[in-house]
Amino acid sequence: MQFAVPQFTDVEDKLFGPLTLKQFLILLATGGVLLFFYSLLNFSIFFFFFAVPTALFGIAMCFGKYNGRPVYGYLGVFLSFMSKPQVRIFKREDLNITMSFKTEKKPVAVVPNGRTEEPSVSRLKKLAYLLDQKTAEEKELLWDKK
Repeated sequence: MQFAVPQFTDVEDKLFGPLTLKQFLILLATGGVLLFFYSLLNFSIFFFFFAVPTALFGIAMCFGKYNGRPVYGYLGVFLSFMSKPQVRIFKREDLNITMSFKTEKKPVAVVPNGRTEEPSVSRLKKLAYLLDQKTAEEKELLWDKK
Protein backbone atom coordinates (compact mmCIF):
# COMPACT_ATOMS: atom_id res chain seq x y z
CA MET A 1 0.00 0.00 0.00
CA GLN A 2 1.42 3.38 -1.06
CA PHE A 3 1.34 6.42 1.21
CA ALA A 4 1.98 10.00 0.15
CA VAL A 5 4.84 11.59 2.06
CA PRO A 6 4.45 15.35 2.67
CA GLN A 7 7.21 17.21 0.85
CA PHE A 8 7.26 20.89 1.79
CA THR A 9 6.41 20.91 5.48
CA ASP A 10 8.33 24.11 6.22
CA VAL A 11 6.31 26.21 3.73
CA GLU A 12 3.31 27.95 5.30
CA ASP A 13 -0.04 28.04 3.54
CA LYS A 14 -1.06 31.23 1.76
CA LEU A 15 -4.44 32.21 3.20
CA PHE A 16 -4.94 35.85 2.20
CA GLY A 17 -3.77 36.16 -1.40
CA PRO A 18 0.05 36.03 -1.35
CA LEU A 19 0.17 36.39 2.46
CA THR A 20 0.33 33.77 5.14
CA LEU A 21 -1.77 34.12 8.27
CA LYS A 22 1.17 35.46 10.31
CA GLN A 23 2.06 38.03 7.64
CA PHE A 24 -1.55 39.16 7.44
CA LEU A 25 -1.82 39.56 11.22
CA ILE A 26 1.46 41.50 11.35
CA LEU A 27 0.25 43.89 8.64
CA LEU A 28 -3.12 44.19 10.38
CA ALA A 29 -1.43 45.09 13.70
CA THR A 30 0.85 47.59 11.95
CA GLY A 31 -2.15 49.19 10.27
CA GLY A 32 -3.90 49.40 13.65
CA VAL A 33 -0.92 51.18 15.20
CA LEU A 34 -0.77 53.59 12.23
CA LEU A 35 -4.50 54.28 12.60
CA PHE A 36 -3.93 55.02 16.30
CA PHE A 37 -1.15 57.50 15.41
CA TYR A 38 -3.40 59.12 12.81
CA SER A 39 -6.27 59.51 15.29
CA LEU A 40 -3.95 61.19 17.79
CA LEU A 41 -1.78 63.33 15.52
CA ASN A 42 -3.71 63.79 12.22
CA PHE A 43 -1.36 64.62 9.30
CA SER A 44 1.26 66.56 11.21
CA ILE A 45 5.02 66.22 11.21
CA PHE A 46 4.78 64.16 14.39
CA PHE A 47 2.50 61.67 12.65
CA PHE A 48 5.15 61.02 10.02
CA PHE A 49 7.85 61.01 12.68
CA PHE A 50 6.15 58.03 14.38
CA ALA A 51 4.33 56.42 11.45
CA VAL A 52 7.21 55.95 9.00
CA PRO A 53 9.48 53.93 11.36
CA THR A 54 6.48 51.91 12.55
CA ALA A 55 5.42 51.11 8.98
CA LEU A 56 8.99 50.16 7.99
CA PHE A 57 9.29 47.93 11.07
CA GLY A 58 5.97 46.23 10.24
CA ILE A 59 6.93 45.65 6.60
CA ALA A 60 10.35 44.32 7.63
CA MET A 61 8.71 41.95 10.14
CA CYS A 62 6.25 40.79 7.51
CA PHE A 63 8.39 40.29 4.40
CA GLY A 64 12.00 40.30 5.66
CA LYS A 65 14.14 37.18 5.75
CA TYR A 66 17.39 36.54 7.57
CA ASN A 67 19.35 33.33 6.94
CA GLY A 68 16.40 31.97 5.00
CA ARG A 69 14.00 32.34 7.93
CA PRO A 70 11.39 35.07 8.40
CA VAL A 71 12.38 37.94 10.67
CA TYR A 72 9.35 37.49 12.92
CA GLY A 73 10.79 34.10 13.90
CA TYR A 74 13.74 35.89 15.47
CA LEU A 75 11.65 38.43 17.37
CA GLY A 76 10.91 36.21 20.38
CA VAL A 77 14.53 35.06 20.62
CA PHE A 78 15.74 38.66 20.42
CA LEU A 79 13.35 39.83 23.15
CA SER A 80 14.34 36.99 25.47
CA PHE A 81 18.02 37.75 24.84
CA MET A 82 17.57 41.43 25.61
CA SER A 83 15.50 40.82 28.74
CA LYS A 84 18.10 38.63 30.47
CA PRO A 85 21.18 40.12 32.11
CA GLN A 86 24.30 39.85 29.98
CA VAL A 87 27.02 40.52 32.56
CA ARG A 88 28.33 37.37 34.12
CA ILE A 89 30.51 37.84 37.17
CA PHE A 90 32.54 35.02 38.58
CA LYS A 91 32.23 34.90 42.34
CA ARG A 92 34.78 32.62 43.85
CA GLU A 93 33.52 30.95 46.95
CA ASP A 94 36.11 30.50 49.62
CA LEU A 95 36.10 26.80 50.25
CA ASN A 96 38.57 25.47 52.72
CA ILE A 97 39.46 22.17 51.16
CA THR A 98 42.56 20.49 52.37
CA MET A 99 44.06 17.69 50.40
CA SER A 100 46.30 15.10 51.90
CA PHE A 101 48.20 12.46 50.03
CA LYS A 102 49.21 9.17 51.46
CA THR A 103 52.40 7.76 50.10
CA GLU A 104 52.70 4.07 50.43
CA LYS A 105 55.56 1.99 49.21
CA LYS A 106 54.50 -0.66 46.78
CA PRO A 107 55.58 -4.15 47.70
CA VAL A 108 58.62 -5.43 45.90
CA ALA A 109 58.62 -9.07 45.04
CA VAL A 110 61.84 -10.97 45.58
CA VAL A 111 62.68 -13.51 42.90
CA PRO A 112 64.65 -16.59 43.95
CA ASN A 113 67.74 -15.56 41.92
CA GLY A 114 68.15 -12.47 44.13
CA ARG A 115 66.75 -9.85 41.74
CA THR A 116 63.96 -7.60 42.81
CA GLU A 117 61.00 -7.43 40.48
CA GLU A 118 59.11 -4.17 40.13
CA PRO A 119 55.33 -4.22 39.91
CA SER A 120 54.00 -4.81 36.39
CA VAL A 121 52.32 -1.39 36.19
CA SER A 122 55.61 0.46 36.26
CA ARG A 123 57.06 -1.95 33.69
CA LEU A 124 54.12 -1.20 31.41
CA LYS A 125 54.67 2.53 31.85
CA LYS A 126 58.33 2.16 30.97
CA LEU A 127 57.51 0.05 27.92
CA ALA A 128 54.92 2.56 26.72
CA TYR A 129 57.42 5.38 27.20
CA LEU A 130 60.07 3.54 25.21
CA LEU A 131 57.66 2.75 22.38
CA ASP A 132 56.51 6.37 22.19
CA GLN A 133 60.07 7.69 21.85
CA LYS A 134 61.55 8.08 18.40
CA THR A 135 65.28 7.74 18.20
CA ALA A 136 67.45 9.57 15.71
CA GLU A 137 67.85 6.41 13.62
CA GLU A 138 64.09 6.00 13.34
CA LYS A 139 63.72 9.61 12.24
CA GLU A 140 66.37 9.14 9.56
CA LEU A 141 64.62 6.00 8.28
CA LEU A 142 61.33 7.84 8.14
CA TRP A 143 62.83 10.75 6.18
CA ASP A 144 64.70 8.43 3.78
CA LYS A 145 61.48 6.65 2.77
CA LYS A 146 59.78 9.85 1.66
